[in-house]
Amino acid sequence: MYRKITGEKLKKWLIGLSAQAEILVPAKMNGLWTFRLFHNQELPRNFLNSRIPPKNLFFEPLKALLGWKAADGSFQVNSCPAPEAARVIFGLKPCDARALRLLQPVFTGDYPDVFYAGNLSRTLLLGQACRVQCQGSFCSEVGIDRQDSLDFDAFFREIPGGYLVRVITEKGNTLTGEKEFFEESSAGEWNSAKEEIRGKNETPLFNLEKVKAGARERFPDEDFWMRVSAKCINCGICTYLCPTCHCFDLCDLQRPGQGVRLRCFDSCAFPDFTKMAVHNPREEKWRRYRQRVSHKFNFFYENFQTVACVGCGRCVAHCPVNLDLREVLLEMAR
Repeated sequence: MYRKITGEKLKKWLIGLSAQAEILVPAKMNGLWTFRLFHNQELPRNFLNSRIPPKNLFFEPLKALLGWKAADGSFQVNSCPAPEAARVIFGLKPCDARALRLLQPVFTGDYPDVFYAGNLSRTLLLGQACRVQCQGSFCSEVGIDRQDSLDFDAFFREIPGGYLVRVITEKGNTLTGEKEFFEESSAGEWNSAKEEIRGKNETPLFNLEKVKAGARERFPDEDFWMRVSAKCINCGICTYLCPTCHCFDLCDLQRPGQGVRLRCFDSCAFPDFTKMAVHNPREEKWRRYRQRVSHKFNFFYENFQTVACVGCGRCVAHCPVNLDLREVLLEMAR
């Protein structure tokens, strides 16, 4: 199902929605793209991907899980409620929406995480097609279509004067069904509006099937991993900016008579990542880097039949020592 809307009506539509739900839209803060609450501001066009992935809106960097109090000989434990308020995120890019879907079986499988599941169920995802290739990105090599995606409730593609909309889910159909704002469109009009991505690679950087095979074959090659990880400084930027990394730790913040248990992001880049009381199985840097790459392109694939990388390029663009994952994957694919 396809619809279209003018730019002016889109803003009015979002204003109306803001009375029913929290609306987040792309915004530039201190020179960086992020998502901020919609307060009737003009919507940006031709914006790039956010520096911090929208994953953080679903799997928070720091989350209180439960609290406890001890008083007068009693001990009470109270779990923190999962969020319920309706939310709409407009302007998500295809790579980030795919990342949310990749994490779904991790957090909603055998041991469901009520916070992630709650955030996902309460949020409607409205995507927007890319028009420019982001710095460092290789999304098409891992199967992302920057101009089309089924990972949303509705997907918007810019046209002169407004947007075409591909309706994907029943929620998306209900949301965009208001005839006051939307007109009916067609698959033909949708297909004819597909654009060439500016700055895109003329040829694929690597073959994903060869990368997956290389991840298995290279795993025991210690010399390879020591060489490709040599300049890593263990800062963790690659994991904290990654839309699919999901390792976390638990810690307790205690005060006299009360405390809270927190879940916080962790990173395989950190020397204490898997340190136990009497042993650290990944004390060397190369072992931890091998874990990061192998998890994304080997272990995750074995468990869920897809790689845990969407090629957004954040780890490439923002690594302080220019450790380019694309070069590692290209070498693995040879």
